[in-house]
Amino acid sequence: MFKWFNASITRKVSSLSFVLLSFLFIVILYSVLKLQKINYEMREVAQIDVPLSDVISEIELIQLKQHLLMETIRQQKQALFDHPSLKKKALLGFNDYSQSLFKQLVKATQVIQNGLKRGGVRIKVADHQTLMKQIRSLHVERETFDHLVNLFFLHGDTDFSLHWGNIEKHCQKLDAQSDMLLKNIDQLTLKASLYTERQEQELMIVNAILGIAALFIGTYLTLYIVQSVRSRVGSIRWKIESLHRTIGEDSDEVGRTAYQDLDEFSVLEADLNILTNRLSKERSNRYEVERQLIELATRDKLTGAYNRHKWDELLKEELALANRGGRFSLALIDVDYFKKINDMHGHGVGDKVLQFLVTELNKLIRETDILFRIGGEEFAILLKNTGLDEAGKLAEALRLKVETFNTPSLPRFTISLGVTGSQENDDQVSILKRVDTLLYEAKGAGRNQVKIG
Repeated sequence: MFKWFNASITRKVSSLSFVLLSFLFIVILYSVLKLQKINYEMREVAQIDVPLSDVISEIELIQLKQHLLMETIRQQKQALFDHPSLKKKALLGFNDYSQSLFKQLVKATQVIQNGLKRGGVRIKVADHQTLMKQIRSLHVERETFDHLVNLFFLHGDTDFSLHWGNIEKHCQKLDAQSDMLLKNIDQLTLKASLYTERQEQELMIVNAILGIAALFIGTYLTLYIVQSVRSRVGSIRWKIESLHRTIGEDSDEVGRTAYQDLDEFSVLEADLNILTNRLSKERSNRYEVERQLIELATRDKLTGAYNRHKWDELLKEELALANRGGRFSLALIDVDYFKKINDMHGHGVGDKVLQFLVTELNKLIRETDILFRIGGEEFAILLKNTGLDEAGKLAEALRLKVETFNTPSLPRFTISLGVTGSQENDDQVSILKRVDTLLYEAKGAGRNQVKIG
């Protein structure tokens, strides 16, 4: 050791350079091995987890279409078997649902099997095998659902409630299994991403050590590093420009004039800020599209009132609040002699009558009240935090207002209403049966009346 301290500067520099270069070699070797490992994991993300994420999106869209089809058939009921075209359209919808789900399950199976066969699945192999079992179970449930659908279209006209109830039960079971599969796939892809991120963080730490060690190498390495940094920054900026063009616009050239004299990293940071803002805007646009899709799924296409799906959802919520001490009332509305309007004036005029009715009712009810179209010419109003007496007065006001409507372009018409309030131990079936009976009494008493109970 003392001999080394007394050695020439050249020998000292050479010794230190050898030690530093040896350390550098070890770190570089570690980085290469780590990069190779990350490369395998990223390949799994690209070849397995990314396709599985696409399967999630496709199955969610298939489920949404299936829910809309089920809601359509609930509204049509027995008319489905009276019109062959409706029956054929519904059968095609079920077949398309089954085939689309089958294709996505096959796609997921092939992706996982290929990964297991090639040895590409390095993260959570047991979880991938569990997914295979869930997919096989979902195949069995899908085949059972197809069998029930076939029975429904063969015998549904004789016993609609029984066969349709079986279909809804198994559809819910199929949805539950699908949701569980999607949840497990999502968790698996999240685990893979987090695992890869940890590996990348470790690599970043090693690279930081590499940078610190490189500072002691000498001026010749400093020049090389500077050149490498410039080259890498230029490459990253080129990729950022490519992302801008991919999104659909060029980068903000005007904004660049404010930082054109700054160093390369500041320019890169500014470029990344611009790109981040644009990506945030694109994400906001996507959320708006999703909101509009949800709106379409819960609104009646003809009148703009909420549909039966939304009706079931909000009624369950109000019943839950009522069981905890709240209160609400329901008003069930039916357009009197609506069939005669269609027969005498045509379905186009009938549609306009319904649209006009919804528009006027929305003007008359309170902001807290919600209007639904639950079938044909039948509507319902959910009166939140409203007692039966107050609901009855509002219903009578609505009936009287409709009776006095006088629109030259539309025939005059009236409505019958059944009104009831929430009662102790009410459920969805009991309260609907009660208000439906009241509406039937109003129509049986001559129509254009309100029955309260």
